[in-house]
Amino acid sequence: MPSGNDRRSDSGTAGRRGRRRRRDVLKLIGATGVAGLAGCSGNGGNDGGGESSDRSVQGTYVSASSVDAQSLNWLTIADATSGSYVTATLDGAWAIKPEREIFPLWADYSTDDGRVYEIELRENLEWGAGYGQMTAEDWVYMITNVFQARPNWSGYPNADSWFRMNPESSEREPIPVEQTGTRTFEIRLFEVDPSFPFKPVLWRQQCIPKGILEKYVPDQDTEGLQQDEELNTLAYTGNLGPYTYEQWERSARYTVTRNEDYYLKDVEGVPERFTEAPYFDQQVVRVISEESTRLGALESGEVDSAGIPPDKANRFENLPNVNVNVTPQPYARIIVYNMRANGWEPFRSKAVRRALAFAVNKETVVQNILRGYGQVSQTMQPKWSQWYVDSEVEEFGVGDRYGPEATRSRLESALSDTEYAYDGETLVDGSGEQVTLSIYYDSGQPTEGTIAEFIAQEFGENAGIDVQPEAVSSSTFQSNYVQTSAPEGTEPEWTAGVFNGGPRDVATSAEPWDMSINLQFNTYPFTPASSKGFFERQGGINYYGYYPDSDIAELYEQASATTDETRRQELFGRAFGLISEEQPFGFLAMPSSVSGYADNVRGYDEEFNTGWDSQTWYFA
Repeated sequence: MPSGNDRRSDSGTAGRRGRRRRRDVLKLIGATGVAGLAGCSGNGGNDGGGESSDRSVQGTYVSASSVDAQSLNWLTIADATSGSYVTATLDGAWAIKPEREIFPLWADYSTDDGRVYEIELRENLEWGAGYGQMTAEDWVYMITNVFQARPNWSGYPNADSWFRMNPESSEREPIPVEQTGTRTFEIRLFEVDPSFPFKPVLWRQQCIPKGILEKYVPDQDTEGLQQDEELNTLAYTGNLGPYTYEQWERSARYTVTRNEDYYLKDVEGVPERFTEAPYFDQQVVRVISEESTRLGALESGEVDSAGIPPDKANRFENLPNVNVNVTPQPYARIIVYNMRANGWEPFRSKAVRRALAFAVNKETVVQNILRGYGQVSQTMQPKWSQWYVDSEVEEFGVGDRYGPEATRSRLESALSDTEYAYDGETLVDGSGEQVTLSIYYDSGQPTEGTIAEFIAQEFGENAGIDVQPEAVSSSTFQSNYVQTSAPEGTEPEWTAGVFNGGPRDVATSAEPWDMSINLQFNTYPFTPASSKGFFERQGGINYYGYYPDSDIAELYEQASATTDETRRQELFGRAFGLISEEQPFGFLAMPSSVSGYADNVRGYDEEFNTGWDSQTWYFA
């Protein structure tokens, strides 16, 4: 689910709350084209979020997705589709409302100083499969033995969020977590962090019973954990989510059924509409890889929601039975360069990456391919964000910072001490052969394919590089090209997980690749420091082997640890300026989310969707 977008400060009024208001102090990568379960893909109809007399339990809500989930074991997933499958059955700790207020789900928090946070669980939370009440012991056991385990034997992709880098020893050290009661535990941060409640570390964070994990923790049994039947069938979810897992037909459909025992029905202090939630008898995700078939199902009413490609939006806006919703979203469309041993080695050079940033016309991508549904991207933050400082960010691929002369002159200089050189307008290797690179895109996304073809054309005309677009399914891309591991018998310096199996000269993916646009990266406008893992050698999502020249992560940490608004903006501004300077990725665009909904779907209408009350969506 997206982190959300907001033009306001992370340290605004929403951050100055806690369950007891003690003092006035202050979930990674997304596959494209996904219309997941209600609330995870956009807004439905407009009832303003208020109470409605015609809201009743009825019907099956069917959404369409171009890709299937990878797994239901959320410990090992990092894609939006898999996350939406699991979220239908597990709420998580808390959600964030559009006004940037915390909405307690399983838990709420309190803090005196913005450094020590006490988490208190609701008392009516029950696991399934006979595991009893959810307790603080479940959480502390999971955090300390799985999230903070060394090595990261479970492969949990966000494990780095539970550590900090010791500035004196340059060693990672775990954030202290301690149980303080049956339903309470403390998280003791090393530094003040007013944004902590809004970070993915606990926002919608899910949990697994200690009774399941303790079977695998002693021996760090990765295979056993990944194959656990209760995890892979969500048997343990109990009353913890609005729906209950029913069936998953791989590459076809995923079905969940209304949970009659849903815990939010029996709690005080929530809006009245939650007392009978959820309002669909069933929710179904149909996996329809072919775009024309997927859109035809939306038009005919076979499905109630689907993502709409930009070039088809106008047609659907004129249909009487479909409501089209367009919202900004936090995912950046980027060219990911493979800097590991099975990619093109020159990508490791900042000068090479900077030269290639002149090769692609970003305005053409936004206006001609995305049809205006998006904005040009220059760094790991949208341009409208308060953390984006114009004077710090370098712009590429626009105006006079685009074109063949600007690209070739810089690329020739960057490669001057290598075997590569220009033969006329063609970049050749030491054998005199033209440099040929691959770029992968999602086979179920024609718009993505168009972008890949355009990049290939631009690299050919402006850089003299032959780029070959390759279509691949989302599941194949993640298993063969994203997941990295070190060869058997080697001892890498670290093991961050399946998305960063070790140093780039040791750990590689199963198949070689050069570039990809299959995945979009979350920029986290709510909590920008949450993207730190993309820019660390040992970052949990660094499957591309990026080694930063500057200590970007340190700037993130300094910005997170101050409540001085001006200082935070300065530090984050410098961090995003350095990212634009180093060009770890080829930033292209921030596409808008364009979704279509059946005209009888009703839900919360918000400017930037966070899905905080998707449990209350209904059919009029």
